[in-house]
Formats: sequence, C-alpha cells, structure tokens
Amino acid sequence: MLEKFDKFRIFKKVEFQTETPTEAHLEASDNVPPVTKVFTESETARRITEAGEYCEKKTQDFADFADALTATPEETACARYLRDELSDVAPAKLEAFKTSPYAGRNCCLLLALVYFVALLFYMCSFAGSPVSGIVLAVFALLILLGGGFVAGAMFLGARKFVKILPKKISYNVVSSRCPSGDPIKERTLIVATNHDASAGAFLRDFDLVRKVVFVTVPVSVVLFLMFCAIRLGVGTDGVTKATSLTVIPFVTSMAGIIALAIHFSPMQRHARENNNAGTAVALALYRYFVSAPGVLPEGTTVYFVSFGGENSAHAGSRAFAAAHPEIKGAKAIVIGDIQSSNFKLIHKDSLRGTVYSQTASRAALAAADKHNVSCSLAESDDFKSKLNSLHGYSASALAEAGCDCAMFVAKDYTEKGHTPDKEDMSRLFALALGTAVNMMEEKNAKQG
Repeated sequence: MLEKFDKFRIFKKVEFQTETPTEAHLEASDNVPPVTKVFTESETARRITEAGEYCEKKTQDFADFADALTATPEETACARYLRDELSDVAPAKLEAFKTSPYAGRNCCLLLALVYFVALLFYMCSFAGSPVSGIVLAVFALLILLGGGFVAGAMFLGARKFVKILPKKISYNVVSSRCPSGDPIKERTLIVATNHDASAGAFLRDFDLVRKVVFVTVPVSVVLFLMFCAIRLGVGTDGVTKATSLTVIPFVTSMAGIIALAIHFSPMQRHARENNNAGTAVALALYRYFVSAPGVLPEGTTVYFVSFGGENSAHAGSRAFAAAHPEIKGAKAIVIGDIQSSNFKLIHKDSLRGTVYSQTASRAALAAADKHNVSCSLAESDDFKSKLNSLHGYSASALAEAGCDCAMFVAKDYTEKGHTPDKEDMSRLFALALGTAVNMMEEKNAKQG
C-alpha cells in the first residue's frame, strides 16, 4: 500500500500566489485535507532521501528571494511563498509585526556617522581659543564614547535601544498541527528557521572586508582616543605639534570610518545571502512530521515558524515568542544559517550567556551516530565562538520564552563554506529529524 503513494506526496509543490498581504491582519490558508499516514522505518529512510531532493528544488525556488532584506517587498513575497507551500498539509498564516530594518548589522553606518561627528568636533577644537578647544575635544570624546555605546548596542541588537529606530512591517510564517490524537499541552515541538536575507558589504569580497574592519577599526579608535588625551594634556602650542595632532588622527580616523561604512550595506543589491538551505530543510522536516503521525508521541502539537526580520536584531523570533506564550516548555529544532556541510550544534550564546538546552547535545549526537552524519558541538568559551555569536542566534528568544532548543548551523565567519548540495541537506534533515524524535521521546518518558 505504501508504494501507491507518489514520491513527492508530502513534498507537493503549491502554485505561488502573488497578492500582497495587508499590514494589520494575519492571513491563513484553510481547507487542509486530513493526513493519517504512518511511516515504517524503511519508509522513513526513503523519505530522508526524498527530502534531500525536495530541499534541492526549494533552494532553487528561494534563489528568487535572494535579496529579501527585512521589510522589503521581496521578503513579504518569500513569506507568502512559504505560506502557500505549507497550505496543503496544515493551516498556515502570516503574522505581522513591526521592526526596524536598520537594527543589527545595518547600524554599522550609524557607528560610522557617530565616529565622523566625533572627528569633526576634534578637528574643530584646533580652530578657536585654548579653552574652547578643550571643550570641543571633550565633546569629541563624549560623542565617540556615548554615541558609540548606543550605536554599538543597536548593532548588537539591544532591545531598549533598537526600539527607538523607525519601524516597518515584516512577517513571520506560522503553521501548527497535531498529527495524532488530541493535543496535549505538555507535548509541543517547534521547527524554526528564517527566510530573510542578511546584509552584505558594498564590496564584493565580504570576507576580506570583514578582516579589514576587524583590524582597522579597533586600531583607529584606540589612536583617536590617544590623540584626544594628548590634545587635552599637552595642548597645541607650536606648528609641529598642531600638525601632528591633526593630520595623523584625521588619516587614521577616516580609515576606521570608511571601514565601518563599507562593512554592511542596507541596499538590496548587496544582500549577501538568505537562509535558503536551512529554510528548505525546516519545511521538509515540518511536512514530514505532519504527514507521519506515528513518528512523535501522540498528542504532540508541531509548530512551523519561519522568521522574518531575523537579521535585524532577531526581530522575528522575538515577535513570535511574545505572540505565543503557549510555547513555554516546548522542544525546538532551530535551523540557522546553513552555508556548508560542517554541521554544528549551538548549545549556548557564548557572548550573552544564554543556554539553549541541557539535553539537546545528547539527542543530537545520538541522531548523528544513528544516521552517520558528522555533527560537532560548537565551542562556547573561546574568542572564535564569541565572534560567531556577535549578533546572537534565533534560539535565544525561544530559550528565553522557556523552550528547550537544539540549534543547528553550518557557517563560520572565519571560514569559507560552500553551497550545500542535495546530500548535505538530506543529512541535515536526518540529523534534525533524529534529534527532534529523541528530544520528544525523552520528554515523554519523563512525563510518563
């Protein structure tokens, strides 16, 4: 009887609808046919292979939304595509929220502006009297330190500062279904990913730009602070001294300002990537769970959420967690940036100290061993891990909402990856599937 099912039955393609959603309402797809199929172990293995083929096709489709930066028409179109793709297996809707497309990485331009204004005050301090010069030099220091702190906090996604930026509308794509039995409150699984693109640089070689920024900006700022201190301490008597305190800091400061300004571009044509592979795997995983009631414990409600605006200070995951307090206590599989086959499990935001799970590592490593998938635990205490967690992870908002999260990534800012192929995505699908099943079974055993 299993053989009568078409190869891509659970991965059926849905025609894309082009109408634009309204800003104030949620949009849902209803009239979903019931699904009651239970897969055997051999059928599961076959579906894992088919999932890789499905993901390969979806990544090609998502290439049409490669420039889907936060709150752009392309991001909205991508959200609608995802909603329609889910509509044949479960109700799906768009949840609107307000966010600033200028938060997070795009605040590099604001950092550059703050630095430039501080430099202007410093240069002007040489034009007037000694007293006014000291006052202007002090203002330059205050602008750099105070303004830099605020802009830096926005760059890192601090909520109290991000909220003052101008807002636009973005959308999360949300779907949920209980494949078998009546929903049991304590049994909830979330499959999460994001569909927005991240900002790229003004120059083509992003990795080179990043290295230049990491070297140039700290040196430039330290030199500027040093020259400000010298300016306040020894004055500017003499042409040589005045020249040394103006020309050198101007050159070094402008180098830092330019490096900051070109680091991230808010323009769509410079968009670096969207999470097409990760989004495709999350889609396949959710469709599998909904179509295979016997895989998870009876009464398990499965959520799918694809975050919009996630590359702008994780606005999407924060909005979802705030809108769904019922997810407290849920297990979550979070598919982050997948840009290579070097899969890693993130169990902690090493910069902010947020722990995502105490059990996910055991579940993930057991799944990796069962499916023969290479997966390592990401380091959490070294400089490299702190650099990689500079902007945080999607799992943070879910963990803060009380979820037990397994977050998978395949990306490292200090290493160049490659485009994941069908086999890579099939392995990630198997890894995430096994991890989710293990986490839910462990939770069910404790409840039993």
